[in-house]
This record gives sequence, structure tokens and C-alpha cells, in this order.
Amino acid sequence: MSKENISLPITPNQAAWRMLVSFLATLLLSGILIFGSAGRLNWTLGWIFVTAWIVPKLVFLILLRWLDPDLLVERATRHKNTQRYDRIILPIYFVFAFGTFIVAGLDGGRFRWSDDVSIAWVIAAYIIYLLGNSLAGWAINSNAFFSAESRIQTDRGQKVASSGPYRFIRHPAYSAALILWITTGPMLESWWAIIPGFLAGLMMIVRTVYEDRMLIAELPGYAGYAQQVRYRLLPGIW
Repeated sequence: MSKENISLPITPNQAAWRMLVSFLATLLLSGILIFGSAGRLNWTLGWIFVTAWIVPKLVFLILLRWLDPDLLVERATRHKNTQRYDRIILPIYFVFAFGTFIVAGLDGGRFRWSDDVSIAWVIAAYIIYLLGNSLAGWAINSNAFFSAESRIQTDRGQKVASSGPYRFIRHPAYSAALILWITTGPMLESWWAIIPGFLAGLMMIVRTVYEDRMLIAELPGYAGYAQQVRYRLLPGIW
């Protein structure tokens, strides 16, 4: 089935607005958690972080609307065949993710438990964070079926993605998520926030296990691809 012949449930413009509202709502909640736990608004590093957090998402949205509106619609639509494990893993993931903001705000913005986070560490964390975003962008650009949900996209004629970073690891976007959440704490001068950040990343590892099993069992060609590309998240390790 060609993607051109598929009747889309919403238009690309509707999908873009839906994702924009979602991004802004998440940004508002994240800002409330970060600055609320910090107990102040005059936290420069907090403002730098929320800017660095939202800008890549807005760029992603603009590029997706321009380059691949079908994928934009896919990511903005909720589907009935989303895997059951996703409905369990993702809520836990968001608890840890938002918990990272709270701990970072309490630590870096208020109580300064991690008083030894130097500016060099903060800069290094931002560089790694940008590299993680670049890896995620590369993965999205290399996979026309980069859904926000774990499901087999039979309605879109899903095929195995094997170019770009998929030549080296099977789930590069989850590798990027690990990078982003582990570096969030140091970006806000908090070592303690690495703990919930790691737990958020751990949920993506769990999701990788289940999604990989689903793809091997249900997506034609993926089992052969998995034999060629052995590693799921970390080249040479796992």
C-alpha cells in the first residue's frame, strides 16, 4: 500500500497545531516544575535550559511539516493498535522525566546540594545534549515510520529502516533519549537529578526490549535486519 493512497485521519496542518499545543503544554508544565521547585524565576540557567529544551522540538516540528507531512500526521495521531506495554511504560517514564526537573530545580536552583558542578561540567553537558538531539534528528530523518507509539504501521506500509544511524544500532532514538535525560541534571547544576534522569532512560531501555521483540515477530524483514545489526542501543555493548 503506497502512502499516497492512504486516507489520513487529520490534515498535516491539524497535526502540526496538535503537536505545537502539546509541546507548549509540556513546556509550561516543565517550567512550572523547574522554577517552582527552584522557588524563584530569576534563575538564568533554568531559562537557558528551557530554551535549549523547546527550540529543537520547534525546529523538528517545522522540518517535519515541510519534509514529511505523512509522518507528522502519524506522530500526532493516537492509534488503537498501540502495544499494551506502551500504556504502562510511558506513564512511568513521564513520572521519572518530570521528577528529573523537580530534583534539578530543588538542587541546582534552590538548595545547592551539588555545589561542585563546575561551569565546565555544565558546558560539557550542553554539548552532549546537543549531540543527543542531533542523533535523534538523524534517526527521524532516516526513518519514514518514526512513530511516537510502539505499533506496526500496516496502514502505512511500514518497512524496516536500515540507513543512517540504523546501520549501527537498531534503536538510535532511544539511545538519544538516554543521553538527553542523563545530561539534564548537570545542565541544571545537579548531580542528584541524574538519578531520576537515569530511571527515565531505563524505561526507554525497557521499551526497547519489548519493541524489539514486537518488530522481530511482526515486521517483515526485521529479524534479518536484527541479525545484521546486532546492537540495540550501544554499539559493541548491547
